[in-house]
Amino acid sequence: MERLLPSDPSVIGGHRLAGRLGAGGMGVVYLARLPHGAWCALKVIRAEYADDPGLRARFRREAELATGLTARWTVPVVGADAEAREPWLATAYVPGPSLAEAVALHGPWPEAQLRGLGSALAEALDGVHTAGLVHRDVKPANVLLAADGPRLIDFGIARAVGATALTADGSVVGSPGYLSPEQARGRTVGPPSDVFSLGCVLAHTATGRPPFGTGGAAGVLYRTVHEEPDVDGVPEGLDRLIRRCLAKQPELRPSARELLDEFGEFGDFAADSWLPEGLPALVAVRAARVLDLPVPEPTVLSGPAPVEPAEAAEAPPSPTRRRLLVAGAALGVTAAGGLGAWWRWGPGNATANTGSARRTRHVVALLGSPDDALHQHQARGARLAVEQHNKDARRTVDLVLGTADDQGTAAGSAAAAARLAADPAVSVVIATGGNVTAPVALRPCTDAGLTVLFTRADTEDLNNVLTTTGLVLRPTQTLGPPAVLRYLNRVVKPARTVIVHDLATEKESLTVIRIATVHGKLDGETVVEDVAADADFTAAARRIAARPQDAVLFGGVRPDRAAACARALRDAGHRGARVAGEHVLGAPFLAVGEDWRIGAGYTDASADPRTKAFAAAFRARHGQAPGPWAAEAYDAVRFAAQGLASLGDDDRRALRAVLLRRPWQGITRRIAFDAVWQYFKAEEDAGAFLYRVTGGAARLVARSDDIGKET
Repeated sequence: MERLLPSDPSVIGGHRLAGRLGAGGMGVVYLARLPHGAWCALKVIRAEYADDPGLRARFRREAELATGLTARWTVPVVGADAEAREPWLATAYVPGPSLAEAVALHGPWPEAQLRGLGSALAEALDGVHTAGLVHRDVKPANVLLAADGPRLIDFGIARAVGATALTADGSVVGSPGYLSPEQARGRTVGPPSDVFSLGCVLAHTATGRPPFGTGGAAGVLYRTVHEEPDVDGVPEGLDRLIRRCLAKQPELRPSARELLDEFGEFGDFAADSWLPEGLPALVAVRAARVLDLPVPEPTVLSGPAPVEPAEAAEAPPSPTRRRLLVAGAALGVTAAGGLGAWWRWGPGNATANTGSARRTRHVVALLGSPDDALHQHQARGARLAVEQHNKDARRTVDLVLGTADDQGTAAGSAAAAARLAADPAVSVVIATGGNVTAPVALRPCTDAGLTVLFTRADTEDLNNVLTTTGLVLRPTQTLGPPAVLRYLNRVVKPARTVIVHDLATEKESLTVIRIATVHGKLDGETVVEDVAADADFTAAARRIAARPQDAVLFGGVRPDRAAACARALRDAGHRGARVAGEHVLGAPFLAVGEDWRIGAGYTDASADPRTKAFAAAFRARHGQAPGPWAAEAYDAVRFAAQGLASLGDDDRRALRAVLLRRPWQGITRRIAFDAVWQYFKAEEDAGAFLYRVTGGAARLVARSDDIGKET
């Protein structure tokens, strides 16, 4: 627990706050006292996020569902207000560690204690299911250990059985490693899904490791759907029961009530012996830390004294102007446009505010490496967007373009992002790097409430944006390469597609396999061809070429490996369609990948009919054709600008909520986000493009939504 900040309130809904239990990009969880003295955990959603109707509706649903639960081993709701400016939900506080922490610290549990744990959790789920609900996120972190028994918490993604899904087709809600195969496939789930998750929890507690392994979410989900669980080490007396819980088919699993009958009532276990040796002391220490806390004193909100009318003439500059002056002094930037060690103002911005003293000035910072050609393209596209914006007489805000050098490394990106986050002049960051550098900028910016827009990075590690300040402006690897999937389904229509699983880049390859097989995004039959990391593709190519008309989808990301695969298929006589994702585009692959189709997240602005005006303006400004990602960076700046115009001079923390409110149409794609989970909404595969490799270069064929019309 952490101390309250001076900016924290003293009381919320009659609950006196004592400390912070945790905080994320969207809100804070406080430890608080109810009016009658009992402790509670009070979850508060920040006002800027509560403005999102979808999020408020989800919070209201969480409160309603949790309030209706009366099962003994769930945590009761003691108060809620979904209509408050900052919605809050209070639940009874459990002063103990989570099951995840307990297993990590003290290792696997013996059979007797496992039975007690299973009994209590089965009873909790029986109550949940009897109430017509499905928890959907049963995992060790959502089980808290108290002296008198465990508690199942966090019904934030629970929903009534049979209710309409709130997620897009193919998306996964829950925690990989503990969700059911049907949940992993993005299908409708019922009570058997919770039983599967309980089986995962018990197997983990018995062995000390997740039953479907660790690593990237894609690999864990694939193993959940297709492979048997690792339950070696589960006590013999529980092995059969846990295996029944982990059956792939929901109808083969026992119900929560059947499990309770198998385990016996929790009351049959002595209260002082239900925990393994060593854990009662840990639980007691945690409880003592909280229960002995004094009644908290009120926090004090400090701020400037009000300005009297007579002093108005000497009032300090506007907050925005003051931000820029302070930041400029700290960074060694003068009015003439001086240069700091790590930050520089973009050219053409010195007169951005000319003619309108009332306009708010916002700094848009590009985070990337000047040695990266793709960053250079984006910087030119962004500069054009800023200059065009500042020439518009109708504008209500002015933009200043800055750049921060991430040195092309993850460490450099984290350090530069931390400096940007600490600079009050910066209103938004556009991360131009790839999957190694860009994602690490997220944490420092989220901690400071600074919005980060990702243009190029597509790692599935960026999918969990709900509790961050990040917004991904393109489809991620979770959707696979949408353009080539559509090309295969609408143009090629093969009877069978072979997916080459390159184990040299297993995590990325598994993402493609999951979308094509688990989620069934490819029509027709699919088979997977594994190729070891230290093997060439000769043997696999010969097997594939035995059916020369089969299509081939290369699931890896390394250009050299893709080149080896292309060469082997050519030499083996394969004649079917061959496709891959954008990461294979490099000199080795382009030299041998003739006639391959490639799905990418960027357009060729010079060849795309919908970006002709941009391409002409780019040539006039920079004296050359726009390169890859230039148009996407241009869109990112314009997307941010329309949000900043709505923001005005408000705190930058509110920008992300503003950007989430409504879709926006750019020259490259329609930018919209799911109302509940806030991931990029790829309607009609927005922002995906199909290329063909010919003559040693990749040439644009069509936007994804046009594939099948004239392709």
